[in-house]
Amino acid sequence: MPEILNSISTKTWLVVTQSCLGGLIFGYATGIIVGARGPIADKFGASIPLQGVIVCSILLGALIGSFAGGFAADRFGRKPLLLFTAITTIAGAIGSGFGPNVATICILRFIHGLGVGSSSSVCPLMVSEMVSEKRRGFFGSFFQISITVGILIANILAYAIAGEWKLMFCLGAIPGGLLFIVWAFIAESPVYLEKQKKKLVRSTSGNEDLTTKGGDCDAASSGSVKKSGFSVIFAKNARKPMLIGILLAVLAQLTGINAFMYFSTTIFLDAGIDGKNAPEIAAIILQVWNVLTTLIAISFVDRLGRRFLLFTGSVVMTVCDLLIALFFVVLHGSAKGWASIVFLFIFVAGFEASIGTLFWFVINEILPEESKSIGAPVINAFQWCFNLILSFFFLVVVEYLGQSTMFWIFGGIGLTTTILLYFNLPTSLGKTITSNPINNEVDTKNDSASPSSHNI
Repeated sequence: MPEILNSISTKTWLVVTQSCLGGLIFGYATGIIVGARGPIADKFGASIPLQGVIVCSILLGALIGSFAGGFAADRFGRKPLLLFTAITTIAGAIGSGFGPNVATICILRFIHGLGVGSSSSVCPLMVSEMVSEKRRGFFGSFFQISITVGILIANILAYAIAGEWKLMFCLGAIPGGLLFIVWAFIAESPVYLEKQKKKLVRSTSGNEDLTTKGGDCDAASSGSVKKSGFSVIFAKNARKPMLIGILLAVLAQLTGINAFMYFSTTIFLDAGIDGKNAPEIAAIILQVWNVLTTLIAISFVDRLGRRFLLFTGSVVMTVCDLLIALFFVVLHGSAKGWASIVFLFIFVAGFEASIGTLFWFVINEILPEESKSIGAPVINAFQWCFNLILSFFFLVVVEYLGQSTMFWIFGGIGLTTTILLYFNLPTSLGKTITSNPINNEVDTKNDSASPSSHNI
């Protein structure tokens, strides 16, 4: 690891730094609600459904920001989207800190969420486009590491300045300000610049001339007319990658990770950890564990392979969900609390060793090049949509149906997703950014089955 860090250029450092700051924006903005939700509810008398709205306002903004951000990055460039991320983060964080009522806070948290969502689209994308294949897995993991660090910082501050929700929100502007500084020095993605160059050549040469000079060969090799807009994600070579991407989004959200992070103090209370400040301290310990397991995971990303880590992690997460659900039914008192906490920590380790670390750059690796600018934002939006649904309904389900029911649901979703991933994940994840591992596998099988395919 030290030799890798010492050998990278200033340009690469800037790319990695913007990814880290994007992760900090993401982690802190979503994690600080752990400490702010209670004081806001007390001050404004917010009911449980209204508390769900407060939590979800930033997630709704993130959903829209991630979806629109992918298209904006493709049309206007990656660098302008970094600027948008910085500005909305600064404005949303400071504004929500001075919100006079719940409605205003929700609106400003929504604006903050636009920056969070755009960071989740553009920051990993720039790493995938501007870092070499050999180091992409290692540096691609830094986004997730920074998310976990941001959540940890949020939990520590929630304990250190308990009740000061305005200050908690305002401090979220700091990573936005640092990103603004990095934006001033970072270069535009060469992938985007190359696309713009091709568009310029196409517009000056004319489609007809371009086809005459070489387009016929490309069309013949692809066997189809080039698709545009949303049609590219429904193309034959994009359907399976899109399915896998959505399954990964389900695994990332609907098995429970963010319910654990956003409502960790509530879970610890229900598990019997109810001493003075005990739930808050337990939540901080959980976040420290979250960071440590992510740091350990990055050393295995390029060595053990994406498929192995994703499948193994999904099995661990599913088993933990089902066991925690069982513990809430059959155990009582301290036995229930400690058993639940042990497997909660194992769940977090399984998450960070697999989908937590891999999701953000794997979705850019599995998609064909022509589908990436549309497909990645769509998959990212699914991830935020599932996050939004889970965060809004978690407290309601727990309130009316109990903790065990929620964990049975998590376990059932995890089991279904694990089975589907087992039969659909390609074995060649992690190959070069301009190739598609899923369709490469199909092509290899077709080549071995058809001798004529070698004589093109």
